[in-house]
Amino acid sequence: MTKIFYDEKICVRCLACVNESEFDGVTYERERIIIDDTKPEDWENICAICPVAAISIWNWEFGIRNYKSESYKL
Repeated sequence: MTKIFYDEKICVRCLACVNESEFDGVTYERERIIIDDTKPEDWENICAICPVAAISIWNWEFGIRNYKSESYKL
């Protein structure tokens, strides 16, 4: 099972993910990024567009996070 992990503490709120979201999987409400991973988004592209890797894909089956940057891997 794959889930989307969002780290609010490192997010710079550039809204690139919101702009990339086609089906409201990522929205901006009350000065917060809201993630709805049940939406049929291109999550790999949304994760890749984040400049600080605040959004990543978590694969529960393997217990790993997939980040765009090597420095953020577990």
